[in-house]
Amino acid sequence: MLKSHFKYTAKVEATRNAKTAKCQFDLSSFEASSLVSTVIGGVSLTIRFGTDGWRGVMGRDFTVEGVKLVAQAISDYVRSRGLAKRGVVVGYDARMNSEEYADACIEVLAGNGITAYKTSRDTPTPVVAFAATRLRAAGAIMITASHNPAEYNGIKFIPHYGGPALPDVTSEIEGLIGKTKPAATSIREADRRGLLALVDFKEEYSEWALSLVDVDAIKRSSLRVLVDPLYGSTRGYLEDILRAAGCQVSSIHSDRNPGFGGLTPDPTTPESLKELANSMSGFDLGLACDGDGDRVAAYSESFFSPNNIFPLVLLHLIELGVKGGVVRTVATTHMVDEVAEQYGLKLYEVPVGFKNIVPHLIMGEAVMGGEESGGFGYKWHIPEKDGILSCLYIVEALASSGKRRLEDLQADFKRSFKLLHSVRGSIRVERPERFKMTLLKKEFSDVAGYEVLETVRIDGVKLITSEGWLLMRPSGTEPLVRVYSESPSLDVAKLMLEWGLKRAEEISRSC
Repeated sequence: MLKSHFKYTAKVEATRNAKTAKCQFDLSSFEASSLVSTVIGGVSLTIRFGTDGWRGVMGRDFTVEGVKLVAQAISDYVRSRGLAKRGVVVGYDARMNSEEYADACIEVLAGNGITAYKTSRDTPTPVVAFAATRLRAAGAIMITASHNPAEYNGIKFIPHYGGPALPDVTSEIEGLIGKTKPAATSIREADRRGLLALVDFKEEYSEWALSLVDVDAIKRSSLRVLVDPLYGSTRGYLEDILRAAGCQVSSIHSDRNPGFGGLTPDPTTPESLKELANSMSGFDLGLACDGDGDRVAAYSESFFSPNNIFPLVLLHLIELGVKGGVVRTVATTHMVDEVAEQYGLKLYEVPVGFKNIVPHLIMGEAVMGGEESGGFGYKWHIPEKDGILSCLYIVEALASSGKRRLEDLQADFKRSFKLLHSVRGSIRVERPERFKMTLLKKEFSDVAGYEVLETVRIDGVKLITSEGWLLMRPSGTEPLVRVYSESPSLDVAKLMLEWGLKRAEEISRSC
């Protein structure tokens, strides 16, 4: 019999202005992904670490054997740091086979004498990261492919500080893959030896998240909120937290469906939110998270992408008196730049991937960081993107303003700042790394006839013109090249995007 649900109760004392410990990190440049190849039973297996761990199609690229190899490498890393006695949290999302992959990790951890704290159900990534910090564990293993389609799965290591593994940690773990044969024991034996405990951090996480917002203001607003967890792991979390904050809450897609009902569990694509959009009658606000709860998008009378949400939440925090810099990825809206300039905030631009945002949050250089893909993090919280807490801040921004629609908040924003329109597209490529090398050698003088004033090459190629900007970069998680553009004119943004997709196709054919 497994240990009864282990409960760690922590006193919630931190506030928005909680001090953040200073840590040293290597911020040098690095590749978006790397390859580790090994042979298992005569079959070659390639493990690719992208912007957020190793992901692949289940049964083809992503296998139990590969998961055990990665789990052994993580075990070796944890032991080399003298952290094995702290144990490792093991979480998983709602996908097919996720719990089986999690159990494979537990078997390897136990084989190495490391206690596993397994979540009692599929659990959002930010809650798993939160659990690792509260348990003072060596870190956490999370089985998830986040927003990717249902046939994908993935594994990532979350170090003890509760955020994405930084490049030096990832590189060390990659170097350990295949060096040691996985040592595994059965789940039953792990339990018998006291190396397995079930944990449930919903209550503690909820108390913490609610301590970071003005619950009284939210209760006074009585906002009517429709929640769409997209059949993912935030179901039961987001609804209950919003109800505790005083919202009137209903939900759709709130049962577990490993295939996500045929949807892609990515709230940043309006196609995934069609039912939410069609169900908004009688509601002020619609909120959606991705499959593992670290991304967010919203709906009022229209769709609000992360690029629309970021500047509104940042401005709200500034109006509450929060002070400090802001960090965004190279693909994220420049409306954040406008807010930063007007309020004298230092702006940091980093490559795509939340792990590039994390150091600025941990070292206290930025109070908020975000990506156009819907991940937002905060200095006073765990250094992990958190869709649930971001939903709370969206609700708080509306409640504090006395407004009920995001469109009204955006109208206020437009009185002081220039509204920019962002669009994006992608093409499939056979050789992403070769595409990247070819792209970086290219020089561009214009974008759809608009003169290039500056070129940024920290992640792909970003071309800045007087009318907006365009970015081309290979994805770190899928065989895609993503193209982004932004302009004060939606027509110009679309024109630049079309131009960028054509250039990407030309480069792909030449690789």
